[in-house]
Amino acid sequence: MWAEANNYYYRGRKVAQTKGGSLYTAPEIKILEDPEPNGEPLRFVDIPGMIEKNKGIIESLTQETIKKVYNTYIDYKDKVDVFHVSYSGGKDSEVTFDIVKRALPHNAFIVIFGDTGMEFPDTYKAVDITKLFCDKEGINFYVAHSDFKPLDSWKLFGPPSSAMRWCCGVHKTAPQLLKLREITGKQDVKEMAFVGVRSSESVRRSGYDYISFGTKHKGQLSFNPILDWNSAEVYIYIYMQNLLMNDAYKKGSSRVGCLFCPMAALKSDFFNYTLYKDELQPYIDIIKNLYVDGRGDEKLINSYVENKGWKARKNGRDLIIGVGDFTEETKADRRKVKVKRHNDMWKEWMKTLGYLDYDGNNYSLAINDTTTIHFSVTSLDNEYIEFTFYEYEVKKSATVFKNIKNLLKKSHSCVSCRYCEANCPNGNIHFSNGKVTISDNCIKCGLCNNIDNGCLIYNSLILPKGTGKMKKGSIDEYGTHPPKLAWIKEFIKYRDTFESNHTLGSAMLPMFRKFLRDAGITNKNNTWNTLTNILFKSELETEYTWALMLANLAYAPQVGWLVTNLDFYTTYSQNELKDILSNYITSKTGPGNIANSYKRISELPFKNVGFGTVTGKDKNGFIFIRTPWKNPDPRVILYSLFKFAEACGDYYQFTLSRLLNHDIDSEGVSPTEIFGLEKDQMEKILNGLSINYPDFINASFTLDLDNITLRGDKSSQDVLNLF
Repeated sequence: MWAEANNYYYRGRKVAQTKGGSLYTAPEIKILEDPEPNGEPLRFVDIPGMIEKNKGIIESLTQETIKKVYNTYIDYKDKVDVFHVSYSGGKDSEVTFDIVKRALPHNAFIVIFGDTGMEFPDTYKAVDITKLFCDKEGINFYVAHSDFKPLDSWKLFGPPSSAMRWCCGVHKTAPQLLKLREITGKQDVKEMAFVGVRSSESVRRSGYDYISFGTKHKGQLSFNPILDWNSAEVYIYIYMQNLLMNDAYKKGSSRVGCLFCPMAALKSDFFNYTLYKDELQPYIDIIKNLYVDGRGDEKLINSYVENKGWKARKNGRDLIIGVGDFTEETKADRRKVKVKRHNDMWKEWMKTLGYLDYDGNNYSLAINDTTTIHFSVTSLDNEYIEFTFYEYEVKKSATVFKNIKNLLKKSHSCVSCRYCEANCPNGNIHFSNGKVTISDNCIKCGLCNNIDNGCLIYNSLILPKGTGKMKKGSIDEYGTHPPKLAWIKEFIKYRDTFESNHTLGSAMLPMFRKFLRDAGITNKNNTWNTLTNILFKSELETEYTWALMLANLAYAPQVGWLVTNLDFYTTYSQNELKDILSNYITSKTGPGNIANSYKRISELPFKNVGFGTVTGKDKNGFIFIRTPWKNPDPRVILYSLFKFAEACGDYYQFTLSRLLNHDIDSEGVSPTEIFGLEKDQMEKILNGLSINYPDFINASFTLDLDNITLRGDKSSQDVLNLF
């Protein structure tokens, strides 16, 4: 019998599937049809027969993949310092390793196992076996691991979550890159990693290329040899080549990696807890001990652990170690930043931004020939220090000031995880005995500061200010009557006579009117406008109509909260949504109403343009995920840019970097946040808009500089005339 996701296949038929499951609760197994009549025992898969039947297909696929590996090696052997197989002990890395060793001389590459310290016990067995094999075959095998023990890092950073995946950086990315520098003796090492990534594994990975830059390590190359292989081909190859099979797969695991991962399905949590309870329990205990609402309420804390509450956290709000001791305020013409004193490493970190000079407590930071930031430093007591900046300099150099703040957060929180050291492509950052040293050769590229809030641990523990990113008004604005497609169709059908012919109930009509106003279909006094006519003309058949509506709804409370608070490619259960929403709304029924409302709205074609969709169910309700707009209409993006500029006080000049930074507190909502657009995609759209609509926009991208300028004599309403 073969298992694929939640389905079980027997001799070409889907005979069973699992449903639900969580850490302490077994998934339900639903038998769709009897595999064998009369309850007779299952017959084993004929492995030799399967291999023979698929031999031609697999051999052809193998030869093609080996050729790609060899040609890539030839193309890049003079461009990189080292080739390495990123070995995880899983089936995909096992196949990748075998392909590479068949394609290349054994002294042409090395193998690195990134030991997070949280691997399956079965994985460590696989690693030991593979290392012995490499020793015999003359292949150098290395193990990279963090200076931190996982249990210690969980206590410092808080449990990782789907949004706070500090664990990958601390325990995998940084150690592997630092190990490569140690092996090669080169601080600016250039590597190519052979990685067992497959496009069918996830939506995000479906967009990967064979060769990618910076997806594994910043500034480093990755090659994905088996990108287009499916799981069946992987398993058949393993049997055909008699390769090592991690025993975790035989125990029900569909993936191997970290034993207790925030990205794992709840069903996997049950399997792992059942099989490896002793290994998991210490991490569960940490979650319980750090959970701020778990004091003395065993039922509440068990629900938080079991139903992925810890996996959904976006900040330190849930944790007793959450930090809120970084404050910023403006008084008169001064901007003051107060930070808890950790050490004076901020002076050393300043080297990554510019050149620091000082006279007593007065400092100046020269960024370049034209930009200098002046500030003073005051010691408030033994615990806090205060930085005072000139407000006009802050506004003039907003990006620089943001980097300074991130730098202060970094120096305030640093525990020497060495992620920043690994992020530096030129090896100009070094940690020793808890202190950082920045080389005078630093080129001020900013990559060490290119981390959310400047620092992994600060970003994991930061306490949100106020109620988070919310538009004015109640998030629960549609109550139990969110819009239905049938209502919109009636509006289009009856038009002028809608008010007298609609079939909506008395409680539904006010909610629908509010939705039409939020979506920009009608004005505040319920009169029509340009977008109304676009709606009537398209009759809901065009994606751009829904996208225009979503661009407007992003500025309304309910949809605006979703757009600015839920990440793309992240799954949220109904309970998770309710738990997150309970942080923003205090009424007992509100979180449930809003979650159900999102489900209703996701049934509309908004789901195709970035709102999100329901992908399935678990025992607690639906599963929701946001996926980007696949084929965005550039005119909608132009409309969104003008909406953004108008909301920001008619500020018609900004950068793409600003649009991609969703952490800035702003009245404007970036189209990248609404529709899930990446940097490269936006560059192409902006360049096209500049060519096709020069009367509206000019965008230029030169080296690392980007600039977007909208015509001040145009407006978002003018853009609607382009449809």
